[in-house]
Amino acid sequence: MQRPSTEDLTSVEWRDTNWIERVGGFQNQQMVLDYFSMSPFWDRQCNNQILSMQTQYNDLRQPYEATVEALRKMTGIEFAVVHEQPPVWVIQKRYRRGPEENDVNPIATYYIMGANVYQSPTIYSVIANRLLTSLFHVNSAFKETQKYMDFHPAKGYSWKTSKSASTEKPKGQQGTLRARENQEFRHWMDRAIEASALRIAQNRFVPDQAVAVGTPEVSSLASVATVSPPL
Repeated sequence: MQRPSTEDLTSVEWRDTNWIERVGGFQNQQMVLDYFSMSPFWDRQCNNQILSMQTQYNDLRQPYEATVEALRKMTGIEFAVVHEQPPVWVIQKRYRRGPEENDVNPIATYYIMGANVYQSPTIYSVIANRLLTSLFHVNSAFKETQKYMDFHPAKGYSWKTSKSASTEKPKGQQGTLRARENQEFRHWMDRAIEASALRIAQNRFVPDQAVAVGTPEVSSLASVATVSPPL
């Protein structure tokens, strides 16, 4: 059976301090659910709402224990207080399959802290948010270390000294242009090395074959000479 879904309202905070002052606070679990039923987290199609509609014209409402017993005889969505430690109450939205206590599938969890009502985030959303935050800081660290790296076509990458790092900081478009020049120079240098290796292999296996002077490889190598390495 497909698990019923619920709307994500983790960014919503709701409270009604006037109602709490009028009734004198939460005196039992039924009053907690009554307060919660006025919030946007409440499902108007739940079994709790059906039982409330059946007894709304009675002078005496049934106690919370009787409501729990009546909910066990029904199937569908219900709300229940699963933990209480004033001023915190935890309410669970779940789907009841049968009369047993464990015949329920949790759908969402809410909690009341003082007078504020919140929806609790899922474990998946918490872990995903923590991973996203960690990756953001790791990416920021890599970007920060790139400021202290230097690249030379002959020497490769090296760390800048404290003196050079303080005097050779790229600024704005100048740093972007220098990075492009580095990338272009490395591209043509790789092309030139590949062309030279190909010509050496051809001369080794075909010694009597004349090597043309105006080949595309030589043109690529000549074009490298026009690209000066960045200062």
